[in-house]
Amino acid sequence: MLPQFGEKHTHTSLITPSKVLEHRRKHGRLPTSEPPKTVIFCYQSRFLKAVLETYAHKQCDGCFSKLYYLTDYPSIAIGDFGTGAPTLASKMEELIAWGVQQFISIGTAGSLQSKVGIGDLVVCEKAVRDEGTSYHYMPASKYIHAPRRMTNRLIARLKKAEIPHFIGSSWTTDSFYRQTAEEVVHFQKEGVLTVEMEAAALFAVAHFYQVDLAALFTISDTHADLEWHPHLEEEKPYKALHTLLSVALEAANPT
Repeated sequence: MLPQFGEKHTHTSLITPSKVLEHRRKHGRLPTSEPPKTVIFCYQSRFLKAVLETYAHKQCDGCFSKLYYLTDYPSIAIGDFGTGAPTLASKMEELIAWGVQQFISIGTAGSLQSKVGIGDLVVCEKAVRDEGTSYHYMPASKYIHAPRRMTNRLIARLKKAEIPHFIGSSWTTDSFYRQTAEEVVHFQKEGVLTVEMEAAALFAVAHFYQVDLAALFTISDTHADLEWHPHLEEEKPYKALHTLLSVALEAANPT
């Protein structure tokens, strides 16, 4: 069981994001703009390209140049920083140290259940910790729950707009190419809805720093019949990402 050094989450780290940002400041790499209140993580370059073609924006400078301020949504920015738990966790830590207060993750996931189809929307309320990153922030456990405030706010927006969606758990794994039929059957029996690569780690960082975060998915592929059926380039998941973004913008900037 990770981590190899027990209780490490209670100890102070030698390298902190604040120290890293100070180092960058000394070398002129910090942004000249103020940090946004909210950052929306996305993971698909095609989707982000379409967002930037649709929404007025301003690119951040300095070390957060992959971040784009959305002009018509004060203090909200969107960015694609890559995929996988270690990458997103470290970037999230740096953004928190810079001053970002809340996060929404919108991405794709694989379905484990036949009732959850391509293009369906899922709000993740808890994640199976089958990755390594979260154990360096929080005590060991099988599941980690999403922070409630932003998650509840997003669910309320989906219900108000009468947008069909599922609420449930996800299996977070580090290894895209090591998802086995035996694991799928195991998690199907537990009622786990989806599989993806970031949620558990993002929840752990959010709890560690006591910031708000929610994770939303649309289904882009399915393993429900123990075969992989990809629909990654089809219109249903692509359009669903835009729906998730609209809901995220409302939830992040309530009136």
